Amino acid sequence: MKYIIFDIDGTLTDTTEIDDHCFTQAIEDTFGFYDFETNYGHYKNTTDSGIIDQLFRERLGRSYNSAEQHKFILHFCYLLEEAYQRKPDCIREISKAGRIIGLLCQQEHLSIGLATGGWRESALFKLRCAGINIDGCTAASFAQDAMARHDIIGHTIRRMNIKHHREQDLSDIVYIGDGNWDYLATIELGIRFIGIENKRLAHLNDIIKIADYDDLHQHIGLMQHID
Repeated sequence: MKYIIFDIDGTLTDTTEIDDHCFTQAIEDTFGFYDFETNYGHYKNTTDSGIIDQLFRERLGRSYNSAEQHKFILHFCYLLEEAYQRKPDCIREISKAGRIIGLLCQQEHLSIGLATGGWRESALFKLRCAGINIDGCTAASFAQDAMARHDIIGHTIRRMNIKHHREQDLSDIVYIGDGNWDYLATIELGIRFIGIENKRLAHLNDIIKIADYDDLHQHIGLMQHID
């Protein structure tokens, strides 16, 4: 059995732009923080929880508490929903992502997981809006589960191991993502990485990148297209 684990924003859903916009506004509205770095790839942990933790420590000398997290998530999701109502195409599927998830989940020798740096509530909302059904996935982990991306991915792997009553070999685990932070997390974990081709990964020449999900089959041990 192989584990195939997917990121969400920029990998399954074309939502990075609206997500960053609403995330920034939610930080300003909820916490009153302004004039902070909005290129979120520059943060120590490029996850929703990691970014807010860093901002809190820099501005207030402490991390956020559960009440502050809850308040932020509610407002962030409100902003996402409002944006979607105004312009539904701001949240859409990466071409063929829903189809590939559905097809892979039907393969007996594969187990499919999700591991995202976004909050559970916002991630599930974006997947629903994009029309991507994840019911067949074995496990999913979110920003609530850890601040570091490699810990979020590791959380999904542990959940998948429990589900399948096994300790999966690292060589049989693949993470699919769209950011340099995804690549670095897989190096730390010792698992394989497949990138969604885009400018954030342009500087990496020694990794597998795909521009079309129809090309995924040849990189995950499937000998032919999944029909």
